[in-house]
Amino acid sequence: MAKGMNKGRLVGMIMSLIISLAMGIVSSILVIATNPNALQAHSAFFIYATNILLSLILGFLISLLLPFGRLGEALARKANAAPLSIKFILLNAIPHSVGSTFIISLALSFFGVFTARMKLPEPVLSTLPPFHIMWIGSWFRLLLPTLLISYTLSVLLAPVIARLVGYGKPGRPAK
Repeated sequence: MAKGMNKGRLVGMIMSLIISLAMGIVSSILVIATNPNALQAHSAFFIYATNILLSLILGFLISLLLPFGRLGEALARKANAAPLSIKFILLNAIPHSVGSTFIISLALSFFGVFTARMKLPEPVLSTLPPFHIMWIGSWFRLLLPTLLISYTLSVLLAPVIARLVGYGKPGRPAK
């Protein structure tokens, strides 16, 4: 374990990276499946590589900078959930899942629409809606599936990863 990093932060970082990886993959699949112009602007490899890389970078930064773990713990504590109980795990996962999904899906949709519009030929570009409409439309297509993936992975993996790093209580700051 990195010197100075508590086990709670390590659990959060591992969770963020796994969930971000899954969100990048799911986003790529959705973009290719739901956007007929996606492969005109970029190759499937480019779409997967950039979505996964951007998701991982954002997931790492989110785990370092935003207090979603503490918010999840506070939410579970407010509901009188015992650590490691199902209720605790379900409540603890909400802030991180919702927050990271919101940020990552917004960024992926922005980047995808922006880079695609930069590469599309003028005849195709002239038939498309304005940038902001495309961005919000793309974001809405990503939001629910990535939220479901994020929350499901958070609930399923938190207890496993916490035990693997010797933490035992997901969402609780290590002492």
